[in-house]
Amino acid sequence: MSKALQRLLSPKPTAIGVEIGSSAIKIVALKPGSPPQLTHAISIPTPIGSMREGLVVEPQTVATEIRNAMTKHGLNARFAVSTVPNQSAVTRNIMVPKMARKELDEAIRWEAEKYIPYPIDEVTVDYDLLDDPDSIAEDGQMEIVVAAAPTEAIARQVEVLRLAGLEPTVIDLKPFATLRALRGNLLGTHLSRTTMSGGAYTENGEVALVMEIGASSSIIALVRGERVLMARNIAIAADDFTMALQKAFDLDFTAAEDIKIGYATATTPTEDEEDLLNFDLSREQYSPARVFEVIRPVLGDLITEIRRSLEYYRVQAGDVVVDRTYLAGGGAKLRGLAAAIGDALGFRVEVASPWLSVTVDESRFDTGYLQSTAAEFTVPLGLALRGVSSLD
Repeated sequence: MSKALQRLLSPKPTAIGVEIGSSAIKIVALKPGSPPQLTHAISIPTPIGSMREGLVVEPQTVATEIRNAMTKHGLNARFAVSTVPNQSAVTRNIMVPKMARKELDEAIRWEAEKYIPYPIDEVTVDYDLLDDPDSIAEDGQMEIVVAAAPTEAIARQVEVLRLAGLEPTVIDLKPFATLRALRGNLLGTHLSRTTMSGGAYTENGEVALVMEIGASSSIIALVRGERVLMARNIAIAADDFTMALQKAFDLDFTAAEDIKIGYATATTPTEDEEDLLNFDLSREQYSPARVFEVIRPVLGDLITEIRRSLEYYRVQAGDVVVDRTYLAGGGAKLRGLAAAIGDALGFRVEVASPWLSVTVDESRFDTGYLQSTAAEFTVPLGLALRGVSSLD
């Protein structure tokens, strides 16, 4: 592992979480503790034209917005944890011959090269052992999870943070940030101060399915105990619903987003939902029934991709029984999406709240705002949790 990467994987005390998304920049700060305490939750629009295909193309513009937001909200911080776009990141669970960690450190790039769709000399690679080598026979295989991202994508994030006056301590991947943030949900009835301070995502061998629907890409992950069984990126995301409405009704993107939030439902609209529009004849063309017909093909594509991901895992590793399923990310705000996915897959799907993983002083925050935006703050909270993990 390179010295540069080692520095990025060695968090310094009290780093904030900064997610630079295609539609919004989110910043979360925590006070270390067990569990940590929320001190800041900031969301600002990403400057128009500052990103392309998930990568920042106007670093100074984005950095200025980050610094201005921190100043406005009285957030003083020196260190930050951030993440690369889903489109750039790759995670794979692979099997390798048993070897000592020192040997694996030297061999990992060549093992990973078989699974990474980029030239190996253009990516930064890291890994984590999923098996205890001492429990593996000398001629056996051990499972590791490999994470890789183009070095250029990492460099872009580092540049933006430094221009904003922040020193990056970790460049994480969104699947791991998401799972870290949702441990309060994943532990279910096993949630306690003791289990939260441990390393497991679930208890008693339970399997959890997590779907994070972002603006431009989505994540699907399976976890059991401390093990990430699968983490895959899905191209279908929240903006695809918006763009379908934009095209169907000849709207600009902002107007289409308003229609999605105000009138769209991912399940067949009820009579009550249709009646809500009787008072506004100017909006009759956006009736829930018409909007539903527009977004239904996108919903079908999303469900198909989720099914393919689960089937891929079953083919690779065998059947799995999912004990609980959670939906997160800004896309989870689409009315009825959790129910629609649940009906299609045969699972009960709940919209997750990452705030269960931290304490919140209700006298300092608008709890209504936190509740309504909870799913959107999943990734930045997971990044902030990484930033205080060494102080727990």
